[in-house]
Amino acid sequence: MHSDTADTADTISARRAPDAYDDEIWRDVCAGLSAPVVADGVSVSVRRGWDLGWERQRLDAARESGSPHLSVRVHGDEILVGPLWAPGTDAGCAGCAEVRERTVVDHPLAGDLAHAAAGPAPSEALLPELLRASLEHLARRPLGPGELYAVSARGLRRHRVARSFHCPLCGPEKGELAAAEQPLPLALRNRPASPGDPTRSGDSRLVERGLLRERLVDDRFGPVRAILRESRTPFAMSMAVVPDAPAMGHGRARTFAETEPVAVLEAYERLGGFPYDIPVLTDRAYTDVAEHAVDPATLGRYTDEQLAHPTSRVTPHTADTPMDWVWGHDLDDGRALLVPADHAFYQYEYAFRRDRRAARAVGPHERKHYFYESSSGCAVGANLEEAALHSLFELAERDAFLTSWYRAAPLPHIPESSITDPTSRAMIELIRARGFDIHLLVATRDIALPVVWVLAVNRLDPFPATFSSAGSGADPQSAIRGALREVAQLVTNPVDWTREQVEAMAEDPWLVQELEDHVRFSSIPETLERATAALGGPSVTLDEAFPDWPRRLADASGGDVRGALDLVRSLFADAGLDRIVLVDQTSREHADAGIHVARAVVPGILPMCFGHAQQRLAGLPRLEAALRGTAQEHRTSPYDPHPFP
Repeated sequence: MHSDTADTADTISARRAPDAYDDEIWRDVCAGLSAPVVADGVSVSVRRGWDLGWERQRLDAARESGSPHLSVRVHGDEILVGPLWAPGTDAGCAGCAEVRERTVVDHPLAGDLAHAAAGPAPSEALLPELLRASLEHLARRPLGPGELYAVSARGLRRHRVARSFHCPLCGPEKGELAAAEQPLPLALRNRPASPGDPTRSGDSRLVERGLLRERLVDDRFGPVRAILRESRTPFAMSMAVVPDAPAMGHGRARTFAETEPVAVLEAYERLGGFPYDIPVLTDRAYTDVAEHAVDPATLGRYTDEQLAHPTSRVTPHTADTPMDWVWGHDLDDGRALLVPADHAFYQYEYAFRRDRRAARAVGPHERKHYFYESSSGCAVGANLEEAALHSLFELAERDAFLTSWYRAAPLPHIPESSITDPTSRAMIELIRARGFDIHLLVATRDIALPVVWVLAVNRLDPFPATFSSAGSGADPQSAIRGALREVAQLVTNPVDWTREQVEAMAEDPWLVQELEDHVRFSSIPETLERATAALGGPSVTLDEAFPDWPRRLADASGGDVRGALDLVRSLFADAGLDRIVLVDQTSREHADAGIHVARAVVPGILPMCFGHAQQRLAGLPRLEAALRGTAQEHRTSPYDPHPFP
């Protein structure tokens, strides 16, 4: 074993930094941790408090020698032993621990990590006891890579510290990550599917009970600080608290054990909304990169009226406007293509290109967006192929729902008697018991995937008038079950707004500015007739609505997720959406957890946008074609605000 701290007392004195101890207790700390309780070849550094420069020197030396490194920080009432950093692993380092402990919601980095903080010295009575406890536990159970002991008078706790892309020691450089070279073509891989589910890989363990909790949940260092259980919903629901993510992840299922991994995965999906460690090509006009870029004009446009409105959050652009880009890959031939950065990553901020969290400090007038995006089309999986497949299912769901809404024409409906799934029937009964009639509408249009719109209409009171949700997937029963859960939550949660607070939206839809405003808009009695315009279509059974599903996907997949992805791609192409560009949003932090995140960018598809001024629906030929022959044909964007929650 090699120690950076104590070969002899004289050596310690010679190496002493200004805030190091000058007494025998300090020497005891150093000498004790140099005892043979750490594996041979591990370098050890001991420091009072936190010092970025000191930690960087010690970690750089360990990197150069290729040896593991153990950082020890002595605080007033606690010794932090670790984490043990090991080269070639996903072990977090001392900087990762410091970042994660300081990361809190609404104040991501409390204090300046570059500022050394010595803190008070432990008392002469306390420090020997802390040291003894540290050494005993190290001898009994040595630390593994990324693990840390927190030793205090309150006891000892063992933690696993995951790497952070915000770490100043082992994270990516904070300067611009230039994407000067076009990446190699994408080669999709075969992924044998799980028995009974062609959309999930057979070797995936992401939803295995306890796996993600063990890897990621820690109430002090995170990255998931806690998994909370929702008590107000009529079914099992959990929320994963991830301070770095823009919102909690939610999981809904039959049992709380099933909800936990789903909640964590959704939080990590949202964490992929910013390119923390992904190259960005900056300040290039489309005309400069057109040969290998997606044309921004094919992604939908804002009208001049929208751009001029005070509630607009976007900046006008032309083909000659310099903007930022990230690389994606065409799923048809694997060719690398550039995509506007704030379309590919929905949390992208031009003001702070490398740190989404810093953007909270600037005012709205200092921000810049050419596209104001939502998370629609972002999906997680055990691999890129799996994430891409679920991204396309979500895009098809949102496209079908929006097209059906804007058409305002009757849709086929599925009678309740056609639903045999016990959970769905229970949700239907619950919704009916709350005074709402339930309508299961077939929303599938030209993308021939199962999509259902669940519309709940209040039969007892004028307010709240309606609630809506949608579902999609290979299994129609599962799609309906998911949509019913969302509506059941909406009808059972207390309405935290009054009719008087939101009824002005009926006269002035520009007041619809946030996601929550869309739900509130649909609650206004004056919008009831608009929502129920989708009723009155023919009755069809579940099998008639979605013939041969999910068997069709299972047969076409050949037992492989990649085969399922190929079928879904072909269904998009049949609808005229023959270009799909896949953006890999997977950061180092995702990969360490065994999670992949992807967003499919599909020129011509209807984007799910929130806020009347943010509707990006002009210049979409498929929408124009869908409105022909309806009462909406001669209307212009922006259209009536949609009710999607």
